Amino acid sequence: MVRNAREYTDDGRVTFVRGDFHHLPLPDGSVDHVWSMEAFYYSRDPIRVLEEIRRVLRSGGTFFCAVNFFEESEHTHEWQDRKSVRMQLWSRKQYREGFRNGGLHVAEQDTIADTDVEIPPAEEFPTENWETREAMVDRYRRWGTLLTVGVAP
Repeated sequence: MVRNAREYTDDGRVTFVRGDFHHLPLPDGSVDHVWSMEAFYYSRDPIRVLEEIRRVLRSGGTFFCAVNFFEESEHTHEWQDRKSVRMQLWSRKQYREGFRNGGLHVAEQDTIADTDVEIPPAEEFPTENWETREAMVDRYRRWGTLLTVGVAP
């Protein structure tokens, strides 16, 4: 992933570090922002990860956590059946509580619709992956991605 991420920038001020998110190889209070996309739910100990993120964030630093696999998005629950690793299925409320328990203030939480996925007209259903258009709309337009933003005190 680090090699892949390096391909997206040629800015010498950007640094990539490889490590376990339960034990980040960074000094206390050394980071302004942390971004996680579709990774947090793989944590063995999510509160420990949040505490570790809190440890490395400067006061006022932010953690942006984006996930598609969450309790309210029922159409993503089947993902666990396809993975050999246990995934944490948290609700919106559990994300807020977890952030607080990990030492972060919750600044915002919202779902972001996925408008990049084209949803075919109703007469084209069922498709290979969807029984109904309503289910597809629910997954991509109603729930999309859950973004929870935490701030270090």
